[in-house]
Amino acid sequence: MPAPPPARDGKEASWDLPAIPEAVAAARRLVREALAVWGLSPLADDLTVVVSEVVTNAIVHAKSAVTLSLHRQGRSVRGEVADHSPVWPTPLPAGPDEEHGRGLAIVAAYSERWGVDPTPDGKIVWFVCEGSPLGATTK
Repeated sequence: MPAPPPARDGKEASWDLPAIPEAVAAARRLVREALAVWGLSPLADDLTVVVSEVVTNAIVHAKSAVTLSLHRQGRSVRGEVADHSPVWPTPLPAGPDEEHGRGLAIVAAYSERWGVDPTPDGKIVWFVCEGSPLGATTK
């Protein structure tokens, strides 16, 4: 079972998730809980969409358990999904009737920036979602 959300004054949270489809829903729930604790709930919709896509990609394509990490950086959050496959994600063309192939386009649309870093036993797909300054309207 994944760990509880971070303490209010914490700046990081990390969870190990199994390579099963149910891990995607668990990841969304954990992200929402962590953001609520941090007072960053306005980021929840965008961040859960990105996390859903990246965790799903890792489970489907890397076929490995993942570690989901969130790093609070002021009003923004950097997310990371580490898996055990050295194969990097590749954007795929998707026609209007295609069921698959839009994941990385969604990640790019819902995050300010994203990328991939190699690790000794796989890779980390990272992304940053930024919140609006206090009192400003959200995107």
